[in-house]
Amino acid sequence: MQVTSVTSGFVPSLQEICHDMRQPVASVFALAAAVLAEPGLSQAACTRMDEIIKQAEWLADLIQHALHTTVPGAPGSCRSDLLSVANEAVAAECVTWVGEVKLVASAGPVYTAVHPVLLRRMVANLLSNAMRAAGPSGRVTLQVGQEEGSARLCVEDTGPGFGKIQKGLGLGLAAVLRDAIRHGGRLECGNGTGGGARVSLTLPIASTHSPADDAYAEFCGYSGHAWAAE
Repeated sequence: MQVTSVTSGFVPSLQEICHDMRQPVASVFALAAAVLAEPGLSQAACTRMDEIIKQAEWLADLIQHALHTTVPGAPGSCRSDLLSVANEAVAAECVTWVGEVKLVASAGPVYTAVHPVLLRRMVANLLSNAMRAAGPSGRVTLQVGQEEGSARLCVEDTGPGFGKIQKGLGLGLAAVLRDAIRHGGRLECGNGTGGGARVSLTLPIASTHSPADDAYAEFCGYSGHAWAAE
């Protein structure tokens, strides 16, 4: 699997685009808040608006991370709970996917030394690929746990298996592989017991939590709250 490098002129351009995206995202928050304040809004409409706000918050986190991180997802930046991030990714992906998702996890959190925004991007890429491969009537299974001193996420689908899906679905795998290697982890791809694809992401377990972790996470914008554009 080949990973190409990013050209020197691309990152400043991306940061400029992210900066310009802040105002539209802030507008989404404002409009959603205005709708929720309307009297007589049905419970179903409130639930949908809450989902819109969650998606906008995730987009805001992505933008903040791109703007304030010189090298996105630099190793050792902070730590994240892989189980919590997997649950968030599943909830977001299920908004637009009607298939069956099963999350199997060991008791308690599984911390790894990856920034939460980058970790969710990695998990979302694997999950999105699996859901597309499985199709709307398929099933995707996630397993989260620790194995031999490492945090491990396995994603298996009921699709046709590697090499038997439409072109373009492997782009996210290249990005996940690159970031896994950068953090001292690995990505293994193969076929599951049912014939579908099985992808395993292994990352180092995080060291003891420190106040610097919270400071870094706040600096990079992973707060889960609305913010105003400058």
